[in-house]
Amino acid sequence: MKYLGTLLIIGILSVSFSCKEKNDNLDPEYPFTISVKTLSDSVLVTNIRVQILAPDNTGKLKEHFIGFTDDNGKVEFKNDLQAVFTARATRGLTPPTQIGCAEVYLRPNKRVYKTVYIEPFDPVAGGCFYTP
Repeated sequence: MKYLGTLLIIGILSVSFSCKEKNDNLDPEYPFTISVKTLSDSVLVTNIRVQILAPDNTGKLKEHFIGFTDDNGKVEFKNDLQAVFTARATRGLTPPTQIGCAEVYLRPNKRVYKTVYIEPFDPVAGGCFYTP
C-alpha cells in the first residue's frame, strides 16, 4: 500500500511536469542568423542585401524578410512558424555583381546559424533563383 501511494505521487508529478513543458512551447520563436562570406577567401562581408524567400501558393519564390549585413557580416531574423527558407545574398542592384544562396531550416526556440557564400554573378547562368 505504501508503494502504491509513492507510485501514485510520482505519476501525478511526472504528468504535471510534462504538461508544463508542453505549455511552455505553445508559442515558440524561430530565430536565425545569416552570415555572408566571399567564396574565394571566406571573408565576412558587410552591407550585403539578404532576402529570405519561400514559395507562395503558385510555387513562385516570395520575399518574406529583407535585411543587410552589419559590420560583422551578419543579419538576424525571427519567424513565427517553423519553415524552410532560401537565403539569397546579393551585392549590387540589377543585375547584382555577386550572389549566393543557402537553405535555412528553422528550429523552435533555437537560433539557427547559416552561412551564405557569395561569388561573382554570371548574367548568362542567372545564379540561385535570380529573376530581374
